[in-house]
Amino acid sequence: MQSNTGSFVTLEMRGPVLVLWIDNPPVNALGFGLRAALAQGLEAAKTDPKVRAVVLLARGRTFPAGADISEFGKPPQDPLLPDLCNMIEASAKPVVAGLHGTALGGGLELALAAHGRVALADTRLGLPEVGLGILPGAGGTQRLPRLIGAQESLRLMISGKPIAAPEALALGILDKVVEHGVAEAAIAMALHMAPIAPIPTRDRRDGFRAPKAYFAAISDARRVQANAPIPGPGRIIDCVEAAQLLPFEQGLAFERAAFADLVATPEAEALRHVFFAERRAGRMVGAKARPLAVAQVTVLGAAADGVQLVRGLLAAGYDVTLVDSQTAALTQGLEAIATALAAERTAKKLSPAEHDARWARLMPALAGVDGGDGEAADMLFLTGAYRLPGAAVPVVSAKVGAPIVTLGRVGEGGQRGLGLTLLPATQNGRLSEILISEQTAAEAIATVLAVLKRLGYQVVQGQGTGISPGLALALHASLEALEAKHGPEPVLDLLGRWGVLRDNDRAAPKLLGRVNLWAGLAAPVMGALANAGLRMIGDEKALRPSDIDLAMIIGQGFPRWGGGPMLWAARRGLLVLRDDLNRWADDAPDIWSPAPLLDDLIRQGISLADLNEA
Repeated sequence: MQSNTGSFVTLEMRGPVLVLWIDNPPVNALGFGLRAALAQGLEAAKTDPKVRAVVLLARGRTFPAGADISEFGKPPQDPLLPDLCNMIEASAKPVVAGLHGTALGGGLELALAAHGRVALADTRLGLPEVGLGILPGAGGTQRLPRLIGAQESLRLMISGKPIAAPEALALGILDKVVEHGVAEAAIAMALHMAPIAPIPTRDRRDGFRAPKAYFAAISDARRVQANAPIPGPGRIIDCVEAAQLLPFEQGLAFERAAFADLVATPEAEALRHVFFAERRAGRMVGAKARPLAVAQVTVLGAAADGVQLVRGLLAAGYDVTLVDSQTAALTQGLEAIATALAAERTAKKLSPAEHDARWARLMPALAGVDGGDGEAADMLFLTGAYRLPGAAVPVVSAKVGAPIVTLGRVGEGGQRGLGLTLLPATQNGRLSEILISEQTAAEAIATVLAVLKRLGYQVVQGQGTGISPGLALALHASLEALEAKHGPEPVLDLLGRWGVLRDNDRAAPKLLGRVNLWAGLAAPVMGALANAGLRMIGDEKALRPSDIDLAMIIGQGFPRWGGGPMLWAARRGLLVLRDDLNRWADDAPDIWSPAPLLDDLIRQGISLADLNEA
């Protein structure tokens, strides 16, 4: 027997077990439609005497991977996820969750409310809400500690990092892990549980067996998070403590109040802004084109930038030919790659087999001697001296249509030519900028974009020299101007609070009566960055304001909870920003004279949010 509950859930009878098949592609996000369909399915199970147990399974590539991001900022619709979880937990008939893919955020909270949990071995489980400035708000802070105690619950919720199913089994989150056949395993578990009344997670006490250790973990976490720049970790600790101290219903109410408080904080707003900015960045010219297949890559230039690129390409599984016109430079580049691979092997970051495999995928070639002859390249990178305007580029064998990528600027390859900026990794990730011209073919852009994603980069798109050099220049110039006026200590204090101290900076000493001066310096620095961003958007070097924020956060290491200079400008208001810039421009007009685009936006009533969605 099969029936549909809307288009989100299919009901299937497997003997006395009712299977609720979740089907809301691509990631089975827990939007209103899916929540309502699950509630209807649970109600059907409750009233059907033939049903003795219920199993929650998901079609597609994953169990629910969290909330539906399209509902962020909109009025909530019943049933809310906390109510759905309570409905699952209160079922008089056992409910078993069968997990695969990823069970994250609300998806894991849904599973925690079930009476049994089984997962495929490659499933990842986690509660990443802290990355959005919030906490698990559907009972996760109350149910998880009941299963595994305070220490591991706090680790999962404060780090936000997912764990593998075998670890979740060892901790006590899962009841069983299988290599295959998760549906059959979940149904078997439900049949085994059917004859007896299920034990709700709220009544479990596994994690409360060592109260001294529980509260020691709370105390340790508070000490570690005492100076956290965002309030989320502290409120998570409060909620985990409440799980032990309060009756379950009061603990849920405490969690919901903490969740509501966090959602309204500026840090949470900023983190949500960055979350959407990362997804919006993918809406770029060429993103929907069909990329060419890339297997063989040729890198021209064995200097430091070429070596860094080759290492990334080898790690991503590409076959790479490294070409240089100078024997000494080629030898030095190969030695640098070999040294780096050996260091990774010694540090056990690479297995011996993977070390050998990467080295085997690297082919050196001397320009003018063998010129990279052999298998034709699917992509060419110009690095070092070869990326300079007017440089003599050796002829190498390339497939028809292969993109020609010049590091640092848009090259001269016509439709195939584009540029690339690869920034050093920061604590927020790795940023790359694709630089295009009006002639660049969409297919070339899509091909390079696919390669960069495989290399693990967050990508934004620009023109000319891109976004990051302009931001770096504005940051450096504004800091120099402020240091000249106020001295280095408050500037260092400001950078320390942002976590973006420069290479030669040291933490600022205590400022003796000037401790709040950094706060007065934050506005002109952010104003300089926002002004530079407006200039780049006006000059079409950047697509949208949120890309400016990503370049600052991921490329320059600015804190995610700060949201970036364009969010700061939007909060400030464009009229106020213009007045500020005019005032600051008295000290340094090159830095703070308002960008022409600012007046245009004010005159036309266009907001920065409008530009993000344009």
